[in-house]
Amino acid sequence: MRILPQSTPAAVPEGSRPMGAGPFLAPGDQIDWHYRAPGWQPGDASTISPMRVVRDDERGLVAWLAPGTLQEGQGTPAGERVRTVPLDRRWVDPRTRIVEEWWGGGILRIAPAGVAWSVWLFWNHADGADWDFSGWYVNLENAHLRTEHATYSSDHILDVWIEPDGSAHLKDEDEVVAAIAQGRLTSAQAAQIERHADAAIASFRDGDWPFDEEWVRWRPDPSWTVPQLAWIHELRTL
Repeated sequence: MRILPQSTPAAVPEGSRPMGAGPFLAPGDQIDWHYRAPGWQPGDASTISPMRVVRDDERGLVAWLAPGTLQEGQGTPAGERVRTVPLDRRWVDPRTRIVEEWWGGGILRIAPAGVAWSVWLFWNHADGADWDFSGWYVNLENAHLRTEHATYSSDHILDVWIEPDGSAHLKDEDEVVAAIAQGRLTSAQAAQIERHADAAIASFRDGDWPFDEEWVRWRPDPSWTVPQLAWIHELRTL
């Protein structure tokens, strides 16, 4: 792995530890995967995905986001998803907390310890396809910090897509340009994030463990139920 300096880390609970430091969760346990904006304050909108642990150890976290999972998301005051906001306002309009269903098929997320990205594996289940591997989506972000049942990061906007044949390209460069113009990122931070993208592609070329073929072949335990956001579960049990 190529480890590079990172941006300001996301706000996390006191006592959080780096990814890869125990204690660890067992396969099948629930973990909540958080994305928080820099400067996040209690009550601010974030993205929280309840997931099942596949592996949790010194190398990092592997977790499964099941189809149909309800997530806490970041939306507009009208309840729309942030990605529906026109790009010229996306980083300046206020955000609020919404609940939304994960819109795609299940994905496997891998967060290696100490690096500024996570690796998401996608499969195409459309038109009767059975686990047809679509490629690796590399989400550029801060290295995760952990609590017992949650992990925290901050999204870096720019992403990398790697096809099954190994060809790679950047995604969302237009959003980075808008984020700089609207004060979400500085030009120096954007350049640093681009270096993280280069390092992630190099990690793929080196055959590092998040890109191992074992994860392409991996399948979820059929006995797993879809985990719930903790506060939704509490509401339903009142």
